[in-house]
Amino acid sequence: MALKTTEAVVLKAFNWSESSRTVVLFTRDKGRLALTDKGGRRFNSRRGRLIPFSRLEITYYDSQKESAGYISDVSLVESFSLEGEGALGRLAYASAACELVFHLLPDGQVQTDLYRYFITLLSLLDKVERQSLPAVFLTFFIHLLSYLGYHPSLSSCPGCGRDAGELTVDGSVFFCPERGGGICSACQRTGEQYIPIPEPGYKLLVQLQRAPLTQAVSLSMGYGETTLLLEALIKFVGYQTDLKAKLKSLEFLEKLKDSNNTS
Repeated sequence: MALKTTEAVVLKAFNWSESSRTVVLFTRDKGRLALTDKGGRRFNSRRGRLIPFSRLEITYYDSQKESAGYISDVSLVESFSLEGEGALGRLAYASAACELVFHLLPDGQVQTDLYRYFITLLSLLDKVERQSLPAVFLTFFIHLLSYLGYHPSLSSCPGCGRDAGELTVDGSVFFCPERGGGICSACQRTGEQYIPIPEPGYKLLVQLQRAPLTQAVSLSMGYGETTLLLEALIKFVGYQTDLKAKLKSLEFLEKLKDSNNTS
């Protein structure tokens, strides 16, 4: 096997013995990559640790066969502690971002720009004010979908192209997860599922789709508004991908709720 080095972030790990596991990484040069971590769970392992929510330099033996290659060494490049005010929310958003990338990014598809965008997200989740966390995460979520070819049509009706400013009915825009956008009254179909989003919330969703992550930092959102917009995006993902498993992002919403209630 050839020995290679790349930068990566840990997305998920599957333990299969007391000392070893399979680790799924989002790498800068290889996209999503699964590697065997032999002996990495041992306390006395001499190799560097796989620290979550961190930029790591991974040295590994690359396998050209069906079986995965394995990790040789790990060194820390940059760690995002997520220990600021609202630490539970920071951790929940970072975990949800890893989960989304794990489920949506195909194996071996190189996404260098998305990797840099992901690192920017982790950096912002580590240092922005607590009230900026929802807008930053939602902006990442929307842009992640676009990077991977699931661009939601938020600026206009997917049926007729009518501008988003003309989609409001009784104070709400009716978001269709199946078609991935707000549907005007003329294009709505019997039997189709819609999520009514109050007009200010839908305008914010359109604004987030157009905003860079650094601009989203200046936007503040309430818990109820965040939950509704996340529900719309998660259902959109369910329709647009073959993802069958329940996203733990739904569980992280409950953690956020608990965080708000105890703060």
